[in-house]
Amino acid sequence: MTILSLFCLLSGVVLAGLAPRRSVQQAALESAGGGLFVLGLVIIGAGLPLFR
Repeated sequence: MTILSLFCLLSGVVLAGLAPRRSVQQAALESAGGGLFVLGLVIIGAGLPLFR
C-alpha cells in the first residue's frame, strides 16, 4: 500500500513538472499529475487506520 502511494505521488509530481515543457498537452498533464497526487494522498489516508 505504501509503495502504491509513493508511486502515485512521485508520478503525479513528475507529470506536473513536465507539463510546462509540453505546451500542447499541458492541461492534460497537469490534470493527470494532480489526480495522481491526490490519489496518493487518498491511499495514505485510507491506510492510516491500519496503524492504530
